[in-house]
Amino acid sequence: MSAIKTAAVIGGGIAGPVTALALRRAGIEATVYEAYENTADGLGGMLMVAPNGLSALEVVGVDHGLAGQPIHRMVMTDGRGRRMGEFAGLTGLPPSQVMWRTDLYGAVRERAAAAGVQTVYGKRLAGAEETPAGVTAEFTDGPG
Repeated sequence: MSAIKTAAVIGGGIAGPVTALALRRAGIEATVYEAYENTADGLGGMLMVAPNGLSALEVVGVDHGLAGQPIHRMVMTDGRGRRMGEFAGLTGLPPSQVMWRTDLYGAVRERAAAAGVQTVYGKRLAGAEETPAGVTAEFTDGPG
C-alpha cells in the first residue's frame, strides 16, 4: 500500500487551514474545501486560545502575536453579573491568550496561502466513501 500524498480538508475556518499546514509539514499536499461561497473575514467575536493551541499555531508558522492580554485566570459570571466560578491558569504552562477571531482567521488564511495551500469555496460536503485505497470526499455539486 502506498503512502497518502494528497488530502482534502473539509472546512475553511481556522482549524481547516491549520490542519492543511500541518499536513504540508508532513509532506502531504492538502486542499481546503469550504461550503460557503466567500471567506469569513470580519465575522466572529473574541476567542481564547489555550497554550496547546498557541503551540500548534507556532508549529505551522502562524504568527499569533495578534493576541491581546494573556489570561492568567478566568472568572465566569451569569447574565446578571453574579460570579459562578473562577479558573486559574494551567500550572507550568504559559497563559492562554484572547484575540479577535477575525484577526486569527486572517493570519491563518494568509499563512496557508503563502505556503501554497489552495482553498476552494462553495464546495459543500455531501458524504465520504471509504475504500481500501483511501477515502474520497463527495460534494453536493460533484467531485472536488
